Amino acid sequence: MVRSFVKKDFTTFAKYLHPSVIKIAGGKDKIIQRMYTANKVAKQFGAEIRHILIGNPSKVVIYNKELQSTLPETTEMKTGFGNFRIETTLIAISTDNGKHWYFIDTSLFNLNELKESLPNISPELVIPPVKPPVPVQEKN
Repeated sequence: MVRSFVKKDFTTFAKYLHPSVIKIAGGKDKIIQRMYTANKVAKQFGAEIRHILIGNPSKVVIYNKELQSTLPETTEMKTGFGNFRIETTLIAISTDNGKHWYFIDTSLFNLNELKESLPNISPELVIPPVKPPVPVQEKN
């Protein structure tokens, strides 16, 4: 998932997005087009992702016949306004006993939106509040 995002292969990246997220966005073609457009705009403003680190998953729980977990994600980004580190949480869901996983970036939705659009999210999952971006010094 991360490799396809960094390579800007949004068609492959979309295969990892939860079907509910794709539905909210208006369909697979629409979300892929939006990602290419957002990337183009970011590039025009000098923004680029420098590094993405996925941390260790939380305990996997079984809820409504799905495997569910959370993963910390740290993204380092260069922008025209400086460099920033963004820490978010991904929800990981598998509907086929772990053969394929879908991911939902919790920074894109507030908790109520998540519960409304994804009522099958286990109440056992701990989703930390969204943190603001943190400025970081350029590494030489």
